[in-house]
Amino acid sequence: MTEKPPTPISNDVPVLLDRPFLIRRWQKGSDAFFWRQEKLGKLCVVSDGTKRRYTWDAVFAFEGGAPPEGMRAAYQNNLLTEHQAAGLCSVKPSYILSAARRGDLPCRRIGSAYRFVPAQIEVWHKARFVNRNARKIIVNPSDERDGG
Repeated sequence: MTEKPPTPISNDVPVLLDRPFLIRRWQKGSDAFFWRQEKLGKLCVVSDGTKRRYTWDAVFAFEGGAPPEGMRAAYQNNLLTEHQAAGLCSVKPSYILSAARRGDLPCRRIGSAYRFVPAQIEVWHKARFVNRNARKIIVNPSDERDGG
């Protein structure tokens, strides 16, 4: 279901991403969307002579910045919508969006849309939703008060 990102042929040549790949990655976009972002200088294009393409660094800069150290491969996977992220966490999409707006949940911005890295959703979910039974304090029977 998830598509592997293009891999470089050699370490010297940067991988160039095309528009259809980015539209699948972001689950958003059109030629007009790309044209506007390029005209505004938000998305830097590289031309290979026939097609307009993009480097990973330009894509990351457009989405909101470089990935954290050691997370580059995870950030190259396709992003999730708020509905898909909510399905993974068993919460409402509005909860996911409010957490992203507060800055509690790491997200990427594609225009006005919020998108989420699957690995970051898993980390956030594990940290936020711990097993409540594991957090309960076991009361020692000798510490309990007698009723009478």
